[in-house]
Amino acid sequence: MEVHAVDSSSKLVDQPITYEHDTLTETTELEPIGQDSTTTKPKQKLTWWVVWSLFITVMAGTYQYGYSIGSVNAAAIPIRRSVQQYHMNKYNSTLSEGKLQIISVTIVAAFPVGGFLGSCLITNLRQYGYVKSMAALHAITVFGSILLGISKLAQSFEVLIIGRILIGIVSSTAGTGIAPMYIVEVSPKQYRGMFGSLISLFIALGIFIANILGLQEILGTDDLWPVFLSLTCLPSVLFISLCYFMPPSPRRLYLNAGDKTGAENLLKRLRDNDDVTDELDGLDQELKERKKTKQMSLWEIVTSSHLRRQVIAAVVISSCQQLTGMNGVQFYMNELYRLSGIPNAIIPYCAIATAGVLVVATVIVSLAAEKSGRRNFLVAGFGIESVSLLCLSVASVTQSLAPWVPYIAILCALCFIIGFSIGPGPMTLTCVAESFSQSSRSAALTLSCLVLWFSFTLLVVAWPYIQNMITSTNVIIYRHILLKYIKNSPVST
Repeated sequence: MEVHAVDSSSKLVDQPITYEHDTLTETTELEPIGQDSTTTKPKQKLTWWVVWSLFITVMAGTYQYGYSIGSVNAAAIPIRRSVQQYHMNKYNSTLSEGKLQIISVTIVAAFPVGGFLGSCLITNLRQYGYVKSMAALHAITVFGSILLGISKLAQSFEVLIIGRILIGIVSSTAGTGIAPMYIVEVSPKQYRGMFGSLISLFIALGIFIANILGLQEILGTDDLWPVFLSLTCLPSVLFISLCYFMPPSPRRLYLNAGDKTGAENLLKRLRDNDDVTDELDGLDQELKERKKTKQMSLWEIVTSSHLRRQVIAAVVISSCQQLTGMNGVQFYMNELYRLSGIPNAIIPYCAIATAGVLVVATVIVSLAAEKSGRRNFLVAGFGIESVSLLCLSVASVTQSLAPWVPYIAILCALCFIIGFSIGPGPMTLTCVAESFSQSSRSAALTLSCLVLWFSFTLLVVAWPYIQNMITSTNVIIYRHILLKYIKNSPVST
């Protein structure tokens, strides 16, 4: 699941939006996130201080997200063998296949469960400041990685589960919750889209690198898989080492601490420019609006009759992003290829190729999305996923007809990944953010992320059991979900 922002009271959309009763009017024009409508003014400078601070922030927060998905897929077989060995050493008996599957699913699901729990904490964490909160969270990642590393030595899969829950909490808070807001409030306006695209890129890179390191020739062995899983903490260690030198948020200095002089001086350093009048005026205007407008709570937007259409749309889009099966494919990619008839010897390399396609597609979409419109990409992405899942089901059922049929499954999986990268991955929360006014946007994003992480958990838990019941045709379920969404596409941006 790729998500970009959560629980923000800051201005995700750079220009004010006009609403009637908090409901979008037909004539409302929404400016793309990260774009500046002022084309006559010269671009602000992008200083090295901003670049390295945001680069490390995004890498530390979201790389572990992708790595946690890819590593469990790559090390699935040695982890299962180790769990079986733990039980044998402790009870002198072997686990039944059913119990072994329950433990394996629990290990996989621990990450999104942690993500769901973390989504509930972001509002409280933001009050302590972005950099301090992220530093504390990344310390938790280091601790969770240590638990992953010692799980084999401790002969305990419970230690492995706890470690993944902790990393899931950090991924949803520091990665997809706080980091996007830090980007918005520190970077120059015209570069926010560029830095925001790094979130999807580092998630994809995390999956890609995990599949490479998980090869049996490298770290995907019965002895080294704990080391392999624990490497997720390396970007967090880098963040902790350098966070002291990172800038605070000028917006928080101005609005929360009331330090207008400090905010002005900080902006001058961040922009390497003594003229930061426009940004200060924007902050002053936001301060005035904040005094006039009450921020809505999660319960208030859910029960509001004026926002019912937008809330339903947000829930539908967010749940469809996960229920299309994307993270099921990522978590169980090797098993999916195995069921499709791909020879075991080349399955890890197919997974690497799939993750590589995700990286390339993410880069391309990040460059093109602002020009072509997010809704077009969203619907096109769901459409590609739908066709790919249908073809993948056919290839799985007919794999015995010809030796080349299983390789059609590889092509279908690659197309599915491309479809996700085009729309549902990077566009979901962006469309949700643009569908709500400033007063309700923060709560709407919180709701959306809670739905995302809950659907994520439901998917990774249910997929293996659905697979056992109806074999390869399970992906048709996801196709029906996609077609239902495309037919009744609820968001227009």
